[in-house]
Amino acid sequence: MIAKERDELSEFYQASFPLDFETVSYNIAPTNLVPIVVEREIDSVPSREIHPARFGLIPAWAKDVGNTPLFNARIETVLEKPSFKDSALKKRCVIPASGYFEWDKDKNPLFVYAEPFISFAGIYSFWRDPSKAATDPSRWVLSCSILTKTASPALSEIHDRSPVFLSEDGIEAWISPDYETTDELLMALGQESDLVAEELSYHLVSKEVGNVRNNHPGLIAEIAF
Repeated sequence: MIAKERDELSEFYQASFPLDFETVSYNIAPTNLVPIVVEREIDSVPSREIHPARFGLIPAWAKDVGNTPLFNARIETVLEKPSFKDSALKKRCVIPASGYFEWDKDKNPLFVYAEPFISFAGIYSFWRDPSKAATDPSRWVLSCSILTKTASPALSEIHDRSPVFLSEDGIEAWISPDYETTDELLMALGQESDLVAEELSYHLVSKEVGNVRNNHPGLIAEIAF
């Protein structure tokens, strides 16, 4: 979820907003739009931008959007799975968040967070909607997935999997467009993620978060065990 306005995102990630879209949401579900940070070169100069993307990757070769959103991509197999491998090689992004919700082994919802942001390692794809005309700008759908891994010791009591977290220094390396992803890079990324996880905080929140129709600041408020 994102509890920050555009200006805060732009300043922290040193990125511009080419499009006007709402960033604040306290309960993001698959297929919702989320901001992603991407980098490309313009006249040999790196340029960072923040774009709205569908949460749930649509492979470029897909015939339709599909019924099962691909919102998580396992780091262990992302370079092998047909749905993810093309994006994983070069279409890397950061998916920023104020935090995320996770259910512990007793089915209690927790809010896991950091200030000012958690940066998830993500991948993205552009999919062309075949039902729309070639002149229709909305024919291109930008979508994304978050990489996941075995949970670090710091988070393993909550759940056996977690998102892959980027350090502030790791952001630039991850979204640089001038190389292809390797297994060695992903291994190093997982190790970095474990270090970032040690700095995260979490607390119990209301079970209201289980219904995506609920979307308000109270969802991230701490409640007593």
